[in-house]
Order: sequence, then C-alpha cells, then structure tokens
Amino acid sequence: MALDPDVAKLLKMISEMNMPNFRDMDIADLRNMMNNNPFMKEDIKIGRTEDMSIGDGKIPARLYDPENSTKSLILYFHGGGFVFGNLESHDAVCRRAARESGCKVLSVDYKLAPEHKFPAAVEDAFTAYVWARKNARKLDIDPDRIAVAGDSAGGNLSAAVSLMIRDRGIEKPMLQVLFYPALGPDFFSESLREFSDGFFLTRDQIDWFGDMYLGNRSDALNPYFSPILHPDLSGLPEAIIITGEHDPLRDQGETYVSRLGSAGIPVTGIRAMGMIHGFLSFTPVVPAAAGIADMVWSLAGKKLGSR
Repeated sequence: MALDPDVAKLLKMISEMNMPNFRDMDIADLRNMMNNNPFMKEDIKIGRTEDMSIGDGKIPARLYDPENSTKSLILYFHGGGFVFGNLESHDAVCRRAARESGCKVLSVDYKLAPEHKFPAAVEDAFTAYVWARKNARKLDIDPDRIAVAGDSAGGNLSAAVSLMIRDRGIEKPMLQVLFYPALGPDFFSESLREFSDGFFLTRDQIDWFGDMYLGNRSDALNPYFSPILHPDLSGLPEAIIITGEHDPLRDQGETYVSRLGSAGIPVTGIRAMGMIHGFLSFTPVVPAAAGIADMVWSLAGKKLGSR
C-alpha cells in the first residue's frame, strides 16, 4: 500500500525543514527540538492530571485520570530512542490513551542516555511497575489490571520489563501494548532495507541511538535490550503489537508477534497500513493515525476490564 496521503505531506514538510543530523547536535539542543515538536501537540481534555514522583521519589511521572475511569492502569513509557522524550512530549499520546481506553494512565519519565546507559531505563520501568502495584490503593486501581505500554524505545521497555518482571518472580502485568517497538539487532530484514532512509526513522539514527544507550557491544545481546533474542518467551503477558507498514522496525515487530504466538502467548498483531515510524505522535496532523490509536486503546481498555 502507498503512504497515507497525510503521512506523505508530513514527510515532505520534514524534508523541507532540513533538520540537522542527530550526530552533529548537542544532546540538549536535540532534546529541545524533538520534545517540542509542533506536530505532536494536541488539546485533548480528560478528567484530571497529577504530576508526582514515584520509586522513592526518584522518577517523575504523570497520572491521567479520565472521567468515570476504570480500576485499570496503563503504565506508559515514551519513545525517543532512549535519548529524548519526556512527560510533555507524550502528553497528547497519554491523554488519548486515557480517553479512549477509559483507564488511568501513568506516564513514566525514565532516565535517558547517554548520561544513563543501559540498563538504567529498563530498571526504572521495573521500579515504576513495582511502585504501581504497591500503591494500587493510592492510585485507586486493581493491581492485577495493569498494562505496560509504549512506543518505539518505550515499546522496547515494555517488552523488556515484561521479561524482567517474569524473571524476578513478580506478578506479571495483564497486558503489554507495543507500538512499533525496537526489539533487537536487525541487519537484513526487508523493512530495514526498504525503509532505512526517507521514512522519518533512518538506519543511521537507529545505529546512533544504540551507540548512545548501550555501554558496550555485548549489551546488544542482552534480552533486556533485545527481547526478541530471549530463547524462552513463555509466561509473558498477553500482547498487542502494532507495526507501521513503512517502518524499518516493522519486520522485527512482526517476528516478535510470531515468536510470542509460538510460545503460547495470546498476541494480536496489527500492521498499520500507510503509516511510518512514530505515527502515534502525529495524530494531530494524520487523521488515519488517530483512528488507529483510538482503535488500539479501545481494545486495550476492553481487555483490561470494562467501565
């Protein structure tokens, strides 16, 4: 299928902006540019929000509580290649998730690279999950109705923390929701070859993000960075995995769908036709992306429990 027309317009606009190469930018300048992207801003009204600190007060977080919310919680980890992204950059994403699912959403501002190398981000994700279970009464949720969710790097963290939770003997989440996740090394897939340049996320950026996040090459083989490499995926939560048709990460996401299914895990794989990497953040300017997001969050809400 061809690119969605609104996605094509967006890519043309981005191309005409002549954005600098990430490798040539100061990290602070890069974060300022990416975290304040005007394409990601959207005014979505929900019941209330509350900023807080979790995990012994060391991790900033924001709670989104829609009107007539359920007792379910979506624990959300933002994208940004482990290098940028914060509570503000994904505010609209989390508002939409809360509105469409009917669940409370807790957005987690985990530690970023290169200041904090792997596994700092996934350890923060684990800490946030344990905190949410322990503070279920404070959050007014059922601790057995928690989903871990995220986009791109946040999808990686959701998959990785699901493994970490299982391996450490903690009660698992009810659901994991992975939007176009990065799940492990990829050198030869068809999607990487076909969409490695000109479709928002480039192969050079993928390599650079890895350089920023990983402490050494052996970290790339660690299943808490590359969940797709873990030999045993049994005992993980049910999964919803959404890939973009024109995303270099598409094939690894769809391979993970297959591997989870082979391990006996209930899994729903959704290929978002006409979409590129990052489409969840472009819902204000890509109506089809908004429709896909609404569908997924509604499905997640139903799986986590009705209003």
